[in-house]
Amino acid sequence: MRISAFTQIIVTVAVTAWVFILPVKAVATILVFELALLLSIKRDRMTMAAIGGLAVFTGLMILFQLLFGSPLEVALTGGLRMLVMTMAFLCMLAATRIQDIAQTLVDRFHLPCEYAFMLTTALRFVPNFLADSEITLDAQSCRGYSNRGNCVKRLLSYVVVIRPLVMRAVAKSETLALSMELKGFGSNTYKNMPREPLGAADFIVLGLVVVLSAYPFWK
Repeated sequence: MRISAFTQIIVTVAVTAWVFILPVKAVATILVFELALLLSIKRDRMTMAAIGGLAVFTGLMILFQLLFGSPLEVALTGGLRMLVMTMAFLCMLAATRIQDIAQTLVDRFHLPCEYAFMLTTALRFVPNFLADSEITLDAQSCRGYSNRGNCVKRLLSYVVVIRPLVMRAVAKSETLALSMELKGFGSNTYKNMPREPLGAADFIVLGLVVVLSAYPFWK
């Protein structure tokens, strides 16, 4: 059952609202469903790294709340809500093409094409940036790079990795800007693409979104 990019964006926005109106048990259930969905869609090294990074960030967020005097229950609830929101965006990016997201934002949400392209380009550059960082790290390791030592020495040694990585990113951005200019990027870029129709699965999912969003009223 495949749903359109429009429905997936609506579901993602709805999940960010549900974490504040649904009880904690329901939010935890949503998190389990998100993890199962994400692992069923894409189970590669980058996905596992993203999940691990979010888990570490959530742990740090809970720790900082505890250090600043927040109760344990409040800290755990806040970390859970943040994790559910970010996992919803990961599921959307794993299940939807970047081009479909940009077209839907312009066509159905009437977002200016410049902002839609800027948003989707930033999302596209994240995996490319991570891949470039691994390539740069391997290249520097072949030249004798080593990050051993104390924290200060490791931080200073990363300069030899950050500099070529930034230069590579700048070169890619300049190439992208030149390609956009040559191809005549403008307001008609996404309008020439066919609109993705809504099927029966989309209406079923949108109906469930409406029912769950009305939880404070029918409770």
